[in-house]
Amino acid sequence: MLDFLRRHRLLIAIAACLLVSGGLVISSYGRPVRGDRLGRVFVDVLAPFQRSATLVSDTVADLWRGITGVFRLRDQVKVLRRDLRERNRQLAHLREIQLENERLRELLAFRREVRGDVITARVIGRDALGVSRALIINRGTLDGVHKGVAVLAPDGVVGHVFLAGRQAARVLLVTDHNSGVDGLVQRTRARGIVEGTASGACGLKFVKRTEALAPDDLVVTSGVDGIFPKGLPIGRIASIDKRGRGLFQYATVEPTVDFGALEEVLVIRSPAPSEDTVPAEAP
Repeated sequence: MLDFLRRHRLLIAIAACLLVSGGLVISSYGRPVRGDRLGRVFVDVLAPFQRSATLVSDTVADLWRGITGVFRLRDQVKVLRRDLRERNRQLAHLREIQLENERLRELLAFRREVRGDVITARVIGRDALGVSRALIINRGTLDGVHKGVAVLAPDGVVGHVFLAGRQAARVLLVTDHNSGVDGLVQRTRARGIVEGTASGACGLKFVKRTEALAPDDLVVTSGVDGIFPKGLPIGRIASIDKRGRGLFQYATVEPTVDFGALEEVLVIRSPAPSEDTVPAEAP
């Protein structure tokens, strides 16, 4: 008998629970709820378990809602970050357009002051080898740009074309040691030659020692070299050297153009005749 009970204890326990439940149902049938003492006992016994189960269920539900909320927030953050990147890209693009428009307006205003056949060009490259101080523009012989023509910026002289292809050209800057521009000190009208130096500045040479030069004097083009119109800024005198017993003094000149920031330039394809030039008489 004991062996039978041990082997079937689970079934016996289930049957006992069913009998108790059936007895509770039969005993409570037709009676008021308040008269069911055994039912109240079971309610009181099961209440803590029900509260615990409800608490666990609510906790799990809250946890699940929190997890799903985190995933939703993560997706929203991704969308916001993507929108922010796109807006920053658009703002950068609009800012670039604004800066370009400002440069082009300045270039157009300067264009009205320059006499001759002038076109605009964009800087598309710079000398990467360091052999010469030069830049490359997107205009060539197809646009009427040839060797020797002047290249300008609103701040002054840039240089001249020394090599022209069909669709591009190389411009030798005034800071290159192979460059030379006939210059004029605006204040004193002293004449000299502006040439490039190894330091990236310019030097004004062949100025008579008797000329009174001073720092910050503006050096402009004289217009007699046939390349650059008269009166265009080249640079300002930074220092003066009168050492030696020669006939000339030397001045260091800082260019007025920031060559590293150049993006657009003007090219004079054919300068207008100088006002100082007297036309030859017809035979």
